[in-house]
Amino acid sequence: MTRHSWIGRVIVLAVVLFAPAVSRAQGLAPADADDFMGTWVMSMEGPQGAFEQELELKDKDGKVVGELTNAVMPMQVITDVSKPGADLVLKYEGNYQGNPYSATLTLVPDGASKAKVTFDVNSGMFTMSGTAAKK
Repeated sequence: MTRHSWIGRVIVLAVVLFAPAVSRAQGLAPADADDFMGTWVMSMEGPQGAFEQELELKDKDGKVVGELTNAVMPMQVITDVSKPGADLVLKYEGNYQGNPYSATLTLVPDGASKAKVTFDVNSGMFTMSGTAAKK
């Protein structure tokens, strides 16, 4: 293998590996998340029992942005929104009582205006799942 073909393969591999991260950083267009846009009420079960959150997905400057609210914490604005296949994935960093965490909220379509939802904190350290319904 020549040096030029080796370098070319490395460049192609880098593009394949890092292109999804670059496009995710640019944001998801509202047209690509049309079925998810609007307000969702999420009912989940966790180790401490039932927990409700509300997620509003809206267009901000041509990108999908989520606003997550619940009875425990202040509103969280989420800008890292992607759509792998039919699912919608929202990722954000938060802080609860001085403890930083990373969270992933995944909505999986489950019929018209309904979804299955998973809320994952710190890569599986704490997980809740349940259902979501569009308001």
